[in-house]
Amino acid sequence: MPRRFAPLLVLVAMFAIACNAAPPAPALTDPKEILTKTVLSLKDVKTVDATGDLTGTFSATGSSIDLKGTSFELAADIPGKKFKASASVPALLNTSLEAIGVDQTLYYKVLGPLAATLNADPTGKYTKVDMPAASGSPGEAAADPLKAIDDFKAALDKLPTAPTKGANEKCGDQDCYHVTIKVTSQDLQSMSPDAGSSLGAMPFTLNVDVWSRTNDLRPAKIVFGIDGGTQGNAALTVNFAYDTSVSIQAPPADQIAP
Repeated sequence: MPRRFAPLLVLVAMFAIACNAAPPAPALTDPKEILTKTVLSLKDVKTVDATGDLTGTFSATGSSIDLKGTSFELAADIPGKKFKASASVPALLNTSLEAIGVDQTLYYKVLGPLAATLNADPTGKYTKVDMPAASGSPGEAAADPLKAIDDFKAALDKLPTAPTKGANEKCGDQDCYHVTIKVTSQDLQSMSPDAGSSLGAMPFTLNVDVWSRTNDLRPAKIVFGIDGGTQGNAALTVNFAYDTSVSIQAPPADQIAP
């Protein structure tokens, strides 16, 4: 066969493969379906990295507290049941916290004036606490994802205001669905009188914005925004990455308080 036909045959073969490839999944339009599939997408996650920051102001004891600069990081090994987390809270007298969970044991330390209040070691070493497995833990939800989905759907159906879907957006280099959930203090009171009464009489509106990646429905970003009127407002933004390399170990013995 003449050589000049070889490139043409390659193009024909590529065209045939493209035509026989599975068509892409149809785009989702129902916000409840997006949210439930987002929850279900987490069942196969091996590791997760989350970073977040908290902004806003709120009133307490007659003064206004600025939450600017509050941040945290979290890494979790789901099959290994391990995690490590850290947080910095400048508004609480420049308090910082670190925690490691390994083999049903929690190691934590607190730096700053609030260390004594949180029963942390004053020298800055880790305090060791046993963590027995609790009923209703995330591990149980992962073991029975269909039940978790049913429970989540039931909770969505109880919302007086149904979730809404906005236009798709970019999350870094990923295409994402954008779904918003809105709940007021009155809504919570009607859905669960006990939970509503435990929050007191302060009226508030909570908006939860979820950006789910269109290719696998895993959440890329979640923003929790609360408006408490004259009591203040706050926004917690959390960004997620999945199945990265995570190494989590208990701290060395010389860094653990006796």
